[in-house]
Amino acid sequence: MRRWYLHRTILFLATLLVLWCAWYAYSVVSAERKTDPAILAEMREHKSVELWAELPFTPEEFHMHYMQDRGTLTGVSGNWMHLMGVSPSAAWTIARQYWVERVTTRKE
Repeated sequence: MRRWYLHRTILFLATLLVLWCAWYAYSVVSAERKTDPAILAEMREHKSVELWAELPFTPEEFHMHYMQDRGTLTGVSGNWMHLMGVSPSAAWTIARQYWVERVTTRKE
């Protein structure tokens, strides 16, 4: 009699769950590292933030629409995107994206 937890479907789902948990943990650790301490402090106080997000490439239409859904996109300068009125949860979501290199209070 074969054990249920050795079934191919169960093993596949368990593998997916482990991979998803690893990706989630990576994104949380990465977001903490990428985010400016001043923005993290404002987020802890539940204040909306103004931020600059740096991408490793020139933002395309998808990235602009993504950012517009999370705050007011006021400009793009090279690889930098400037947003205002970003809620703390949206700022955290932005920082968790693998294609965002840095989230800071000012463009450098």
